[in-house]
Amino acid sequence: MDGQWAVVVGAALGASGAVVGAFTTWVSARLQTRVQLKVAELQHTAAQTAETIGRKRAACSDLVLAVDSVRRQMRKVRRHLREASDDDPALRAEQAAVHERIREAQAAEWVLRLMLSDEEQLTVTELTDAMYASHEALMADVDAWLAAARPGERREPSDAPRFGGTTAELQARMMSFASSAHKRLYSDSLPGTAPPAARIEPRTET
Repeated sequence: MDGQWAVVVGAALGASGAVVGAFTTWVSARLQTRVQLKVAELQHTAAQTAETIGRKRAACSDLVLAVDSVRRQMRKVRRHLREASDDDPALRAEQAAVHERIREAQAAEWVLRLMLSDEEQLTVTELTDAMYASHEALMADVDAWLAAARPGERREPSDAPRFGGTTAELQARMMSFASSAHKRLYSDSLPGTAPPAARIEPRTET
């Protein structure tokens, strides 16, 4: 009887050990699966964050380059007022090119705005407001220059003083926008951080 009882007890203990082993394996597998899922979730979140930051960087770059294109085109109009003596077709073509550059800047502006919070919108507004103010001043200079003489008559060169008074503010806003974007999007603590973007150096208007 004792021998039979020993066999029964041994079999029970063996079965218990198998159950405990299976349970331990199951728990370990569940924990490992949870860890793997958490790691995958963190990797996915980091990838999404890096992608969003990359898109913001590109949109910021597109906007500031578009505004700079407007600024350079407006300088061409100013140069015409300095050098030309009459209302030739070149002036109208240069004005039309300014309007086209502004439309491109507006498109870049709204692409970027869709990615920004209300708080982040301020630097965009300051930049575009400075661009519009500069354009309005230039158009006032052109109108005054055209009104100084009748069509076909010689006009005195103009330095576009209204426009000249806005160029420093526009350049300052471009630098401020670039600095703000760099602080928000190129911090060492951000995932996928790239080397600092090339700085936009202020240019002296002539």
